[in-house]
Amino acid sequence: DVQYVDIDYMERNLDFTLSPRFAGLPALVNKIKAEGMRFIIILDPAISGNETDYPAFTRGVADDVFVQWPDTKEIMYSKVWSFLPNVQINESLPHEDQVENYVSHCAFPDFFRNSTLEWYKREILEVYNNPNSSKSLKFDGLWTDMNEPAAFMNGAMGGCRNELLNYPPYMPHLGHMSVGLIYKTPCMEGLHYLPDGSPARHYDVHSLYGWSQARPSLLALQGATQERGIVISRSTFPSSGRWVGHWLGDNTAAWDQMHKSIIGTCQGKALQAWHRPVTTWDGLFGISYLSHAVQPSFSNNTLFQRQDPVSWDKNFEDMSRHVLNIRYTLLPYLYTLLHDAHAHGSTVVRPLLHEFVGDRTTWDIDEQFLWGPALLITPVMRENERSVIAYFPDARWYDYHTNSDTGFRKQFQNLSAPLEHINLHIRGGYILPWQTPATTTAYSRKNPMGLTVALDDAQLAAGHLYWDDGVRIGT
Repeated sequence: DVQYVDIDYMERNLDFTLSPRFAGLPALVNKIKAEGMRFIIILDPAISGNETDYPAFTRGVADDVFVQWPDTKEIMYSKVWSFLPNVQINESLPHEDQVENYVSHCAFPDFFRNSTLEWYKREILEVYNNPNSSKSLKFDGLWTDMNEPAAFMNGAMGGCRNELLNYPPYMPHLGHMSVGLIYKTPCMEGLHYLPDGSPARHYDVHSLYGWSQARPSLLALQGATQERGIVISRSTFPSSGRWVGHWLGDNTAAWDQMHKSIIGTCQGKALQAWHRPVTTWDGLFGISYLSHAVQPSFSNNTLFQRQDPVSWDKNFEDMSRHVLNIRYTLLPYLYTLLHDAHAHGSTVVRPLLHEFVGDRTTWDIDEQFLWGPALLITPVMRENERSVIAYFPDARWYDYHTNSDTGFRKQFQNLSAPLEHINLHIRGGYILPWQTPATTTAYSRKNPMGLTVALDDAQLAAGHLYWDDGVRIGT
């Protein structure tokens, strides 16, 4: 159960700092943790080079951690939003045409280098154990943003120097094709060093930048907290799931994006209700967390207005509590699926076709999904609808809410779906572990546990449970 904080907590948006406006944050974090919850801080990769006294940059220069120009070996600087407070930027103007004082020079750490890992671990540890104890943030996880890497200019300060790399003969069919490969990202000739010391061009490793930050982030987190922790990253690549979860970035929370979130969870990316998703476990790409009440991570982030359950009316609050209690009841099953994904590379959320590949009807279904092999989820995907069409593959299916055998098999059914109800069905032949819910996971884990045994046609069922303390590394 996590409260997380965006860049507002930083002093002028500088990584590894605490704004005087958030002087009470360390005490709040300690209070939250004492109540059985967790706390996540955000970090962006760009490090300001404009400061007169910014240890993270100074030590980074000394440790030679930043992406360089290949010919001069000087740091390649880009631009980000101004670190000065109360600066108003006209977002309708091209960023490169804005007044120079509106933007700040920044350097991008080269996370492929061994030296960068040690620098990164030290900077993160100092946030956790600040010499000034009143500034120590006892976080439990990291949220890594802007790590495509993203900037607010095209290329680098002074312009790029290699026409062929930045404007290659073949361009992916994307927006801003005329800009080349440098749209809001550094020049492609940027110099990286791989762990064995060999050089690499940014052109060759651009799509791996978030991947290269993944392992250092987890090692730094665990080095600071001495617990398992969690890292959620906006930029990932196949195999990133060994170290991090994934979130996709800003979205508008339109209804069509609810649909896309299911496709994304099963396939590769995820969106979340309202402004930003926080994680997804990408089934096919080996990453495993996502957002919505019945997806692996249930999160809410808004920049503009409150939308937590109690900011609405009492009816909505009650419905939210009901749905969350279902989620918390099923946490032992979800936790087991997450362990299986970690240990064996299986999927947590999966499309119906993964379990019923011989049934061609399942191949086109992208508005339903499964938790593991046993729990079928059929959410409402369109505004104001109070029913939903569900497909039931060839198995025995029990209604989660009533435990009754539906009798539905290899057919579509129109199911009632009032606002407070999510259609959940348990597949015969499986045993689901559950636990009496409480207000936080920490308290839920102290409650009685049980098993739901759903028999198949042969009157058999099987299941398993993974359980540990939830925090130790290497269990």
